[in-house]
Amino acid sequence: MINLNTRAIYRWAAGAVAALTLAACASPGELGPRHQPSGRDLPLPSAEFGVYTTAAEVAIAEANATIGRPLEPEAVEDRAPFELAPRRGCARAPDGRYPKAALLIHDLGGTPYEMRDVGRAFADACYLVRAILLPGHGTVPGDLLNTNSEEWVEATAAAVASFQDEAQRLVLVGFGLGGTLAVHHALSGRTPSGLELAGLVLLAPAFGAEAPLSWLRAPGAIFSGLAPGAAWARLLPDYDAVRYESLPREAERARTRLAKEIAAHDGSLDLPVFLAISAVDAEVDPAAARAWFCRRPSGPRQMIWYSTAPTPGTDCRFVIRRSAAAPPEIVDLSHIGLPIAPDNPRYGANSGYRECSHYYWENSPNWLICVDETKTSANAGIRYGEITPANLERHVVRRLTYNPDFNAMIGAALDFLADPAA
Repeated sequence: MINLNTRAIYRWAAGAVAALTLAACASPGELGPRHQPSGRDLPLPSAEFGVYTTAAEVAIAEANATIGRPLEPEAVEDRAPFELAPRRGCARAPDGRYPKAALLIHDLGGTPYEMRDVGRAFADACYLVRAILLPGHGTVPGDLLNTNSEEWVEATAAAVASFQDEAQRLVLVGFGLGGTLAVHHALSGRTPSGLELAGLVLLAPAFGAEAPLSWLRAPGAIFSGLAPGAAWARLLPDYDAVRYESLPREAERARTRLAKEIAAHDGSLDLPVFLAISAVDAEVDPAAARAWFCRRPSGPRQMIWYSTAPTPGTDCRFVIRRSAAAPPEIVDLSHIGLPIAPDNPRYGANSGYRECSHYYWENSPNWLICVDETKTSANAGIRYGEITPANLERHVVRRLTYNPDFNAMIGAALDFLADPAA
């Protein structure tokens, strides 16, 4: 039994009453200017990548200033696209281009920040790195209401084309939705001539038709289409400085359409493919990702399957099971933590960040316990991992926001790309 002091119990009771009141009113209080389109369109990526980055920063800053929630300059920069040159000592090809480059594509609701640790690792391995900001992202959640999958596809194609005169070989590195877009582009055949598409690195790509976290919504969102929150799959305060916590249903549907287009495509995918995913991923369907990986690619491939349970049937010989076990307080790996290094300043092991939004609409003490910095695994039974029903039933869970195995995972990806046939 977890003990709460009198003050905490009072705070919980007050919060429970407030939550019930919002539920009765279909939670209109959670809707605000950030849930409407900002009117600021993001630019498309271009060969003039610095110009593109600056224009995106302007759109991000203006969109948030307009709704009365101005961002700190650091947050604007963190949400924006970025470019990393290869480390010093990396040679260029005789034609002046970089021998290898990597395009980084973030997840649904995310921003390029979640790809920064991955980008640094690739730059250290002599890649020219560019990370883009997908349309509808980085400004305000309402901008995803009117964004469609075609815009994401076009932004990805434009980003690939930006490397045409800069690099000889290009690897697409995608996380979640970004992984789906990477595969979609590879199947499209739209890579410009003179630029070789040399491989895919997919971190928890979204291939399933359903959104596993569709239950994580405001009470008002579960009622009829007339309810104020009905357009939103998740309706949360958006405390996070660099990614959306509110997410429209239409954005999830757009992601599903991309997955269905990939499933319907009858072309071959003869490329090196590296994939890593947690077996308990709560944002995408890990079984669908594993099934796609084992059946669809025809070239060299390698997959890291993070699990604390026995490996399922031997469905293909390309899967390497890695234990998700870490320190005792970590029960498994989460979706959002997969591309984040343990030393990340925002989300890493010592950052102090506590991801508890899954308790926001729950009428229990769990929210207060989860956000309390004095509560630890030693004195409150708190655990870190994915927000699966099984974990939430057994523990008070702070969602794990980094990957304890990050360095080994990225090292494996880089080794695979260097010699896919090994």
